[in-house]
Amino acid sequence: MGSDGGGRHDSSEGHEPAASRDAAPASGSPIPAHVPRAVGFLLSQLGFETARRFGSLMAGVELEPRQFALMRAIDAYQGQSQNAIGGWLRIPPSSMVAVIDHLETRGLVERRPHPSDRRSRTLHITDDGRQVLARATELAMGLEGAICQGFTGDERQHLLDMLARVADNLGLVQGLHPDTSTGHGTPHWTEEAGSASNAG
Repeated sequence: MGSDGGGRHDSSEGHEPAASRDAAPASGSPIPAHVPRAVGFLLSQLGFETARRFGSLMAGVELEPRQFALMRAIDAYQGQSQNAIGGWLRIPPSSMVAVIDHLETRGLVERRPHPSDRRSRTLHITDDGRQVLARATELAMGLEGAICQGFTGDERQHLLDMLARVADNLGLVQGLHPDTSTGHGTPHWTEEAGSASNAG
């Protein structure tokens, strides 16, 4: 043991301070810069966070993301049959019935008799539904702006083209979210939630 004088041995001499060893990189990432990054992981990370924020935005207009997707399709193909739109989105018939029932109860969409097929009905956005859809679309575009902040138009288009190639590599259908058809995590879109009535 040394005294308080200059001969005292400093146990920290020659060692990096613990705070320095444990500090995260300046970028804030816990992964060292020399570790290879994976495209799949980054896409999963971005997809999870984007979906979380989008779901929160849609909750502000009392819509679930899949309900928003369906309303967009009905608006784009106004007057198409329930079966046709459900088939395009790959929504099981009983699940389609359940969600249309819900939207119709809210007064956002309506079923009408098919002009040439009495067994089927067509789907239409109501005036109230159009207002809700416009607000939801505005919120969605705000998120799009946040995601692409700082990008030029060409950069955004290039990113879209590259991601479209990734989607092709995975055999995905462009413009169709896989979770829209499977309905994972959303009671409105499960087979069990549907009823056999009102099928069209």
